[in-house]
Amino acid sequence: MAGFAVAVAALVWWMRRLSMRGRFLVLLILAVSIGFVFMTVVQVPEFPHWLALALVLVVFMASPFAVRSFMVALRQEEEVSSGEAPR
Repeated sequence: MAGFAVAVAALVWWMRRLSMRGRFLVLLILAVSIGFVFMTVVQVPEFPHWLALALVLVVFMASPFAVRSFMVALRQEEEVSSGEAPR
C-alpha cells in the first residue's frame, strides 16, 4: 500500500518535467490503475476491502493535482502556439 502511494505521488510530482504527451500518459496510468483496482476487488473475493478503499483514495487524491498540472501545461502550450507570452 505504501509503495503504491509513493509511486502515485512520484508520478504526479514528476509530471512537471514531462512533455504534454508524458503528462497525458500519467493521467492515463491513473485512470487505468483505478479501473484495475475496481476489477480486482470485484473478481477476487478475498481481496481486503480496506486495501481497495485505500488504493482508490490514493488515486482520487492524486488526480486533482495531476489534472491541474496537465491543464496548466495545456494553457501554456496554447499561449506559445498563439504567440502570447507565457504566464
